[in-house]
Amino acid sequence: MPLFGKKNSDNDKKLKETDIRRKYEFKDTLGTGAFSEVVLAENKSERGKYNAVKCINRRGLRGKEEALENEISVLRRLNHPNIVRLVDVFEDKTHVYLVMELVTGGELFDRIVEKGSYTEKDASLLIRQVLEAVDYMHDRGVVHRDLK
Repeated sequence: MPLFGKKNSDNDKKLKETDIRRKYEFKDTLGTGAFSEVVLAENKSERGKYNAVKCINRRGLRGKEEALENEISVLRRLNHPNIVRLVDVFEDKTHVYLVMELVTGGELFDRIVEKGSYTEKDASLLIRQVLEAVDYMHDRGVVHRDLK
């Protein structure tokens, strides 16, 4: 089903309107940005299973809808243990919701700073994971510009 209420036919303009709160219970806020918020969400049909949901305000999307559609398309094609997985997409009149695999542990940069120094073995294991993910993306024609 098309995102952003694109026309399905000449006379038919429909939103993929599904109430995300029927499937997920929103819990704590994990992070915020200018036009989005990431919340912890519990799956109502699988209690104890959590995801991160990026709630993107449509006001911040004006003129960027195609970029988001492209990002969603790319994320749907990726399935790798070192890449956060897109689980589902919902939208309503005010927001687009990206349901993502929940990854704990924070940002890579923060972990590097916190640890201070790494042994050569630890550093090589960490970099190997990053490079395996980058190689996987490059094999699929995807370039990542914001590694975390």
